[in-house]
Amino acid sequence: MAAVTLSNRRIAILEDYPSNRDRLSSMVKLSGGVPVPVNGPAPKLNELKGFFTDQNIQMVICDHHLSERGDYAPYYGAQAIAECYRHGIGGILITAFEKDDAELSLRRFRRHIPALIRSPEDFERNKLQAALLQADREVREHSPPIERIPHRTIMTVRHVEPRGPNRIVKVMMSQWDAAEEVGFPLDLVPNNLQMAVKPGSMLIAEVNIEAARQEDLYFDKFELPNSDALQNAKTLFDRP
Repeated sequence: MAAVTLSNRRIAILEDYPSNRDRLSSMVKLSGGVPVPVNGPAPKLNELKGFFTDQNIQMVICDHHLSERGDYAPYYGAQAIAECYRHGIGGILITAFEKDDAELSLRRFRRHIPALIRSPEDFERNKLQAALLQADREVREHSPPIERIPHRTIMTVRHVEPRGPNRIVKVMMSQWDAAEEVGFPLDLVPNNLQMAVKPGSMLIAEVNIEAARQEDLYFDKFELPNSDALQNAKTLFDRP
């Protein structure tokens, strides 16, 4: 069955560690696909579309931290997968730093990362194959799984905290989990709305609230709630 589902699919592999590229290539072969390992330096971000077209690439596997071994690529893997998404190519991201990167480098692009493999816990062939097929369905067939479907969600801002040169907005969403704070970069919010983002204020965004883990949440299409939305939200956020 494995050899049929990815049969003859050309799958680019962006990974700065040669040994990991080799391992991923072997996993793709065992799944019936055709691995196309990309040796460094990788194409620039704005050259990926042309490279994939020239190489007839149909899917992509990308490590998140691509600069640990020299100058393989000057961008995060999350950026590359988001770029693939915009060009109609399903890609999966592999990362060993999900917890550390969730609220910053991953959250910026999570809307356009259709599947993620955590290393080392999920780093095995069957999960890799399933993730590739899921990404392909979402991007090409516009058929995301339920945990990736956005819902208009109201949230309350708990605080805004510095994180290096960035600022992270911490929010609570009763529609997802009334007891867990979730963070995202302030610059995800449009410039004209950022002044309204302060402790106690409320925001509306499209969020995939069916996600089981906060690391998988994305935030998109922010807006400020009108008076009716604020009134309706009081029962969600006013706690005794």
